[in-house]
Amino acid sequence: MNNHIAQNMNVQTPFQLVHDPARHQRSLLKSLLIIIFIFSAVIGTINVVTFDSWQIASFNYTSMISAILIGWLYRRTGHLLVASWLLCAAVIFNLFSFILLAKGGAYSLIWITVLPPIAFFLLGKRAGSWLTGATFVSLLTFLFWQMPNLPSTAFSTGAFLNITEVLLGHWLIFRHYEGSREAAFAEMERLSITDKLTGLHNRAKLDSILEMQMAYLQRLDQPFVVMLIDIDYFKRVNDNFGHLHGDQVLQKVASVLSNSVRKTDEVGRWGGEEFLLLCPQTDLASAIQLANSLREQIEREVSTANLTITVSIGVAEINKYMPVTEALGRADDALYKAKENGRNCVMHA
Repeated sequence: MNNHIAQNMNVQTPFQLVHDPARHQRSLLKSLLIIIFIFSAVIGTINVVTFDSWQIASFNYTSMISAILIGWLYRRTGHLLVASWLLCAAVIFNLFSFILLAKGGAYSLIWITVLPPIAFFLLGKRAGSWLTGATFVSLLTFLFWQMPNLPSTAFSTGAFLNITEVLLGHWLIFRHYEGSREAAFAEMERLSITDKLTGLHNRAKLDSILEMQMAYLQRLDQPFVVMLIDIDYFKRVNDNFGHLHGDQVLQKVASVLSNSVRKTDEVGRWGGEEFLLLCPQTDLASAIQLANSLREQIEREVSTANLTITVSIGVAEINKYMPVTEALGRADDALYKAKENGRNCVMHA
């Protein structure tokens, strides 16, 4: 069995990338609803069992029910902005209710620090700024008005629990946000190096990989092969059947290619209907065998509107003294020979 095909493993299936900037906001909304539900249930129970304060606990349980209703509404309608505003309104209502009931005592004022991260993360910089600012002004006005009547700030069990709960809330919120931020950056990086239609490497990423592989080749002097794969008569597919069929052909060919390479190989969309396959530690004979296998598999499996799709492949073995442009030029010359030879064939430089 061909050593190249025998090492085929860790298949990657291409996919069509869809950038969804609201995905992380939706994830944060769902996490906040879960956090509020759990916190409200636990704190409400503590207020009943430890302090026998049904009045404060009733607001905790109201908050728990609000989280359930907001989650139900969002799941039913999908209105992210509406659900975000409702969540912020529920948080503000509960914060002020608790502060009023506690009369500003037991370090209850510290709960107001929970609002800014929620408002900014869900509503964005502008709306979050206005909502947080208005809430702070309202609280400061209340404190100034009630200053003569505010209780002393003696540290108590209730104060300890309030501080503990707020710190835990901040930890959970920022931990989720940081995870979401890291995922967003990873997604941006992936989008920058991935062809949106096929899910394979784009040309910029292939250029980077090729430069790295050539530097590696110069140090170790191992066999290395470059393949250019071109879909035959692709313009006819677009002209006769439309670009939607053309896109489907590109995706199907990309799927065959990605499912027929080793973990050490790199395949990507070079441009238009051309794909580039980089095969390190592969000699010319093995590469030609692989290329013919790919060509036959595409002919068997890829079609559109009852039209069989074929490819022409140019193969070039590269040595360590060859610049990148010459390596690609050799593969391109081989591909041109395959086109001249009637297409649906493999030629090597």
